[in-house]
Amino acid sequence: MALLVTIFLLLHFGAGLALPYKAGFKPYFYRGMFEAGIDLEKRLNRETRPQSVRIVRGAMAGLMLGALGCIAGIAIKFAGHITYGFGLQLLFLACGINFMMPIKLVRQIIKHFGASSNELPQAIAALQPYTQEPLANEDAHTVIRKTVEFIAVSFNQFLLAPVFWLLVAGPVGLSLYVTFSALQEAFGLPDSRRKYFGQFVRTIDTALNVIPAALGAVFLAGSSLLLSHANPWPVVRTIYQQCRECGLFYQGWLLSAMAGGMNITLGGPMRYNTGYVENHPWVGPQGTSARLMPDDLLRAERLQYIFFICAAGMISILMILGK
Repeated sequence: MALLVTIFLLLHFGAGLALPYKAGFKPYFYRGMFEAGIDLEKRLNRETRPQSVRIVRGAMAGLMLGALGCIAGIAIKFAGHITYGFGLQLLFLACGINFMMPIKLVRQIIKHFGASSNELPQAIAALQPYTQEPLANEDAHTVIRKTVEFIAVSFNQFLLAPVFWLLVAGPVGLSLYVTFSALQEAFGLPDSRRKYFGQFVRTIDTALNVIPAALGAVFLAGSSLLLSHANPWPVVRTIYQQCRECGLFYQGWLLSAMAGGMNITLGGPMRYNTGYVENHPWVGPQGTSARLMPDDLLRAERLQYIFFICAAGMISILMILGK
């Protein structure tokens, strides 16, 4: 399985670099589960229902789509034993993992903030489909910061965590992770409408991300330090302290690692399209700023490639240990 993942990542990375500058798209399997989750939430989550009923209905929706994901994973696992099954497994990986999506998105936004142009509306239009926070009235510094935060979270969501569960539990692990990651986006936000309906999905999503996000924070910190050539010990100490303050908010671990390694400030309150606000702490070394510049975005782009090399190296080590 590790060899399969390595081949896929190389093909995925090479083909993605060859494509023109255009914002990417989320994996097909992810999008399918997301749209199914949106539809189920509209049908089952009626605000007139009691809280307990909404919790049960949300759990049933999550279990049903999780079961469909398991069936898809089992089918792909058995497909590996038939003729051309290797190709089917590669196709399944392409439907569940799309790390080139954030890379291409960042390249597109950098193009809008280039030296000869400052196309803020175009940059907002490129980023908005990938975040639930409204960006229409934000300035360039905030858009760049939100892009860097998207990079940090995408490292885990679209590469490290899916690959981790694929290596741990095979295609079933990959399909389960992608399913609950999509459902978390579909109806996992704890706002007034989905607080109870999405409770089960939020719990499962957190459980599936704890280990990969911790690994991702380590990789992000290490990759960032390779980029900046900074003294690692103060950075590691700051990241560790701030990760503890974030509790089980695993996205905060990733933001802390990236902010500490790049010597910037990330995080803070998150305001969603529904009017719901999550008050998260600002993370990063003392004395740094959240007013990020285009040069910070260029550093974050370089960080993506370093992270990819580190992830490929980790998979190679797993291959050696598995022999």
